[in-house]
Amino acid sequence: MPADFVLTVMSLDRVGIVAGVAQAITGLGGNIDAISQTVMQGYFTIIVTIHFETELDAETLRDAVQKKGAPGELEVSVKERTAIEPAPVVAEAERFILTVSGPDRRGIIHRICAYLASRSINIEDLYAYTEDSTFLLIAQLQVPPGLEVERLQVDVESLWRSEQMRVSLQHENIFLATNKVDFRQEG
Repeated sequence: MPADFVLTVMSLDRVGIVAGVAQAITGLGGNIDAISQTVMQGYFTIIVTIHFETELDAETLRDAVQKKGAPGELEVSVKERTAIEPAPVVAEAERFILTVSGPDRRGIIHRICAYLASRSINIEDLYAYTEDSTFLLIAQLQVPPGLEVERLQVDVESLWRSEQMRVSLQHENIFLATNKVDFRQEG
């Protein structure tokens, strides 16, 4: 019987963690369906969805991944994933990219996320950090139909009227078209 899992790993960062995790999964006969990995302030974190054509228990997967690190190095969590495709969090939503930057202040992420939740906007992906007292947030959003995008931008900007925050809300297609990176080199 096939098995599907969501695996997370956290550790102090070092070279080779992703390679070790992938090797453990492949060695057990698994296929990585999706992967998201980042390093934040020296901490490595990864989330992986995995499919196995044959039966496998979560403990076997957890042990195989943990063995790719030194004893106690990798914090590994494994959860069985249902075979049923979950319904979208926001039906018929359109994807938008929100960027917010400016002077760092306590509570910025809470303010933004609380506002988005109050408008039934789902956050699919969120990346934020502070460097040299400057805050940057980039979020991929699912915006329900019928919400006025211009109003959303004005509302988010109004959360910091006097704090010099820069806010941009763009449809995903516009963001991708204006931020396309082409790594091909012409010969």
